[in-house]
Amino acid sequence: MKDTRDILSYLSNNLNGYESTTWLKAENDLLDGLSPADMILDGEARRVGRILPKEIKRIKAKKKQKKA
Repeated sequence: MKDTRDILSYLSNNLNGYESTTWLKAENDLLDGLSPADMILDGEARRVGRILPKEIKRIKAKKKQKKA
Protein backbone atom coordinates (compact mmCIF):
# COMPACT_ATOMS: atom_id res chain seq x y z
CA MET A 1 0.00 0.00 0.00
CA LYS A 2 1.39 3.29 -1.11
CA ASP A 3 -0.61 5.97 0.64
CA THR A 4 -3.25 6.85 3.19
CA ARG A 5 -6.12 6.27 0.75
CA ASP A 6 -4.94 2.72 0.12
CA ILE A 7 -4.75 2.05 3.85
CA LEU A 8 -8.18 3.48 4.58
CA SER A 9 -9.72 1.59 1.68
CA TYR A 10 -8.15 -1.67 2.85
CA LEU A 11 -9.38 -1.09 6.37
CA SER A 12 -12.93 -0.32 5.26
CA ASN A 13 -13.01 -3.44 3.09
CA ASN A 14 -11.85 -5.69 5.93
CA LEU A 15 -12.98 -4.24 9.26
CA ASN A 16 -15.97 -2.33 10.57
CA GLY A 17 -15.66 1.36 11.42
CA TYR A 18 -15.12 0.80 15.12
CA GLU A 19 -12.39 -1.79 14.58
CA SER A 20 -10.65 0.41 12.02
CA THR A 21 -10.72 3.48 14.24
CA THR A 22 -9.55 1.54 17.27
CA TRP A 23 -6.65 0.04 15.33
CA LEU A 24 -5.62 3.39 13.86
CA LYS A 25 -5.50 5.05 17.28
CA ALA A 26 -3.88 2.23 19.28
CA GLU A 27 -0.18 2.05 20.03
CA ASN A 28 1.40 -0.73 18.00
CA ASP A 29 4.57 -2.64 18.86
CA LEU A 30 5.24 -3.24 15.16
CA LEU A 31 5.47 0.54 14.76
CA ASP A 32 7.83 1.09 17.69
CA GLY A 33 4.94 1.82 20.03
CA LEU A 34 3.41 4.56 17.89
CA SER A 35 -0.13 4.43 16.57
CA PRO A 36 -0.77 3.84 12.87
CA ALA A 37 -2.50 7.25 12.74
CA ASP A 38 0.60 8.97 14.14
CA MET A 39 2.81 7.14 11.65
CA ILE A 40 0.59 8.21 8.74
CA LEU A 41 0.65 11.82 9.93
CA ASP A 42 4.46 11.60 10.12
CA GLY A 43 4.63 10.53 6.47
CA GLU A 44 5.16 6.83 7.20
CA ALA A 45 2.05 5.47 5.44
CA ARG A 46 4.09 2.86 3.55
CA ARG A 47 5.36 1.41 6.80
CA VAL A 48 1.79 1.19 8.12
CA GLY A 49 0.69 -0.41 4.85
CA ARG A 50 3.34 -3.10 5.16
CA ILE A 51 2.00 -4.35 8.50
CA LEU A 52 -1.69 -3.93 7.71
CA PRO A 53 -2.47 -7.33 6.11
CA LYS A 54 -0.92 -9.15 9.06
CA GLU A 55 -2.76 -6.92 11.50
CA ILE A 56 -6.11 -7.54 9.76
CA LYS A 57 -5.57 -11.29 10.10
CA ARG A 58 -4.72 -10.86 13.78
CA ILE A 59 -7.81 -8.77 14.47
CA LYS A 60 -10.11 -11.16 12.62
CA ALA A 61 -8.63 -14.17 14.45
CA LYS A 62 -9.13 -12.45 17.78
CA LYS A 63 -12.76 -11.66 16.87
CA LYS A 64 -13.33 -15.27 15.86
CA GLN A 65 -11.95 -16.50 19.22
CA LYS A 66 -14.40 -14.29 21.11
CA LYS A 67 -17.33 -15.88 19.26
CA ALA A 68 -16.20 -19.42 20.15
